[in-house]
Amino acid sequence: MIDLFFKIGLPVLMIGIVTLASHRYGPAVGGILGAVPAKGGPILLFLALEQNTAFAATSAAASLGGAGGCGVFCLVYALVCRRVDWPLAGAAAYGAFVVTWAAMLLVSSWGLGPAFLTTIAILLVSRRLLPAAPPMPRRATAKSDLPTRMFAGAAMVVFVTTVGPMFGATISGMLTTIPTVAAVLALFTHAQEGPDRTIGVMRGMTHGLLGFASFLTVLAATLVPLGVVRAFALAAVAVVVVQFVELRSALRARRPGADASADVAADAAADLALPEAAE
Repeated sequence: MIDLFFKIGLPVLMIGIVTLASHRYGPAVGGILGAVPAKGGPILLFLALEQNTAFAATSAAASLGGAGGCGVFCLVYALVCRRVDWPLAGAAAYGAFVVTWAAMLLVSSWGLGPAFLTTIAILLVSRRLLPAAPPMPRRATAKSDLPTRMFAGAAMVVFVTTVGPMFGATISGMLTTIPTVAAVLALFTHAQEGPDRTIGVMRGMTHGLLGFASFLTVLAATLVPLGVVRAFALAAVAVVVVQFVELRSALRARRPGADASADVAADAAADLALPEAAE
């Protein structure tokens, strides 16, 4: 039961939390929370416990390429979502993810340091190239929106956790970071609230991915010498610190207002100009 919760329940719960946070605080905040390793963290933990620490460390190092690929996923989706509908936008973004991850395999062979620096560079460049979105009020969504998003996320997570261990540590690492939460947020926001709101979510995701990359790097470097408990504790501290800085920046960008129109304007401001505190 605990195994099932961490593999499926926690990522699905995160999709629900991120959706509600996005509706309340704006897509930028929702995007940052969406990049918390609620899926990748538990998967790597179970790999360390069920396989061994070396297997999990290799998967974490391979996952760095996926973290960079997630940044490119967000960039490509944001660039094309105004031109095509969500199915084509999703296909293009996933294609970009796979290409980036494949290219990062070569970089990963040079060592953990070059892989981390390259991933951070990809995320920062992706952030810079993201298009701006004009102020857009949030459209009303159906009551079934949240359960549908959570069900879609559960289906994707089940596939990833089932298929990954069959193909070794490297493929497991790639599947650990394959965009599931990001894809659910992007596809549903695009279909229901339009491309401009979607771009705001993608902007937030690129900021949150810096913390995810730090989490993976700490795990890859410390799992074998320090063991599971201390390695995950250090990685958790790293991601909390980076995500806190990014989330604080996003919340500061919200201008306090007295009515709903001020909230909409503040959300738009956060989407368009998030301070880059974590750089």
